[in-house]
Amino acid sequence: MKLALRRGVLLLIAGALSACTGPGVSLPFSEPAAAVVDGHTISMKAYQARLEVSRHRDPFSGIPEAVPSPAPAQRLQTFTIEQLVREEIVRQEAEKRSITMSDRALDSRVATLKAQAGATAFNAALQRNGFTSDSFRSYQRALLTEVGLLHAMAKDRADSAAHELNAGQAFAAVAARWSDDTGTSTRGGDAGWLRTAEIPEATLATAVASLPAGSVTGIVSTNRGFTIATVLERRTDQVHLAIILVLAPSVDLYSPQGMPAWFTKFIDDRQVGLRRAGRIELKVGNRASG
Repeated sequence: MKLALRRGVLLLIAGALSACTGPGVSLPFSEPAAAVVDGHTISMKAYQARLEVSRHRDPFSGIPEAVPSPAPAQRLQTFTIEQLVREEIVRQEAEKRSITMSDRALDSRVATLKAQAGATAFNAALQRNGFTSDSFRSYQRALLTEVGLLHAMAKDRADSAAHELNAGQAFAAVAARWSDDTGTSTRGGDAGWLRTAEIPEATLATAVASLPAGSVTGIVSTNRGFTIATVLERRTDQVHLAIILVLAPSVDLYSPQGMPAWFTKFIDDRQVGLRRAGRIELKVGNRASG
């Protein structure tokens, strides 16, 4: 009796499942994940698209190795997923500041690049570098998001420097603490004697053109970031400047090599913290956890 009842229940369950998966109903499809970062999935589709770019633009090509690394294919897989993990961390940090890239901004960016190169050259470059139209848009969205986050954080640092100056702290001390200009920060921001025409940023040149000696500009936005300047001395056709530069280059000047150290450290520290907390799970590459 009990056995027959149990079989009847199992048949009912089986019938219910069969009905749910019949021709007219489909179960939700969950796309495989290449990684999960703090609860957010990096899809296998996004990973495969970027891996194709990595194959075309192999960052390890021609670099001699002192210590043998994993096989070339696995090495590229690891490089690619680590790049996407970093971009996801940047996206999450940007989202915390309500920084998002609209489709309109992305369309404008792609249209500008296409116009600058010409449609034929642009499409050829995409193909040569392993991009599809969609994967290139994803790449540019990540770039614009990173530039947006960097600008927001750099503005905070420039505000902190301006606050310290307004509180009466010495310009040289503030420059040593906040300036990213390695050529001047160790000299208290001293940039030497310059003619106005020799100042490469037009907005900065305008800001100091009639600034009295001893005065300090406000925060001046340039294509390199945010600058605060003071005129130490004046001659007829020259000014002796000291500057505080907080790097936040425009998207056209942006490169990993030109990234300020404090921003790199911020993202690296966030990544280390997430790994220690077990909040980064890799499914591909030589660090895959399953």
